[in-house]
Amino acid sequence: MTALVLAALVLPHSALAQPLRFRIQPEASEITFRATSRLMNADGRFARLSGDVLVDPTALTSARISLTIDAASLDTGIEMRDNHLRSSDFFEVERFPTVTFQSVRVEAAGRRAIVVGRLTLHGVTREIAVPIDVQITNTALVASGEFIVNRGEYAINYNSFVNPIGNEVSVAFTFRARVP
Repeated sequence: MTALVLAALVLPHSALAQPLRFRIQPEASEITFRATSRLMNADGRFARLSGDVLVDPTALTSARISLTIDAASLDTGIEMRDNHLRSSDFFEVERFPTVTFQSVRVEAAGRRAIVVGRLTLHGVTREIAVPIDVQITNTALVASGEFIVNRGEYAINYNSFVNPIGNEVSVAFTFRARVP
């Protein structure tokens, strides 16, 4: 997501003057998460996502990214836990079917960048800064990074007396995108 924007920032200046649109390839990309708890950590991923990055090679810091994740596509490998995570205790997917990210700005230095944007999760939008690494050509882009989400900041406050859950959830991603 934000990694794609960083990638756009390091595009060579010899690229085309027109903005390039990179489409995320969902089948070749991944978003994973890790939530901790006393009894059993939850490692999972989101299977369905879409998005793109628009890059003007002459003004790389104006690169923009948009990402949409299907919240119901979460998968931890345990159906009962997945159904609980989809419920009103956590993601509440019937009411909030998507998680979205829209970039606001990019601060770049070489192949690393900080992508600042608005993450909307569980109906709450907050600005986050995500460090990313990127590789880019005129036809393909690969961006990866990691960040922490505090679930309480997004009104996901469920907790269990028997199995307390940590507020911080680690998110990692690798996006592969191509010019259509």
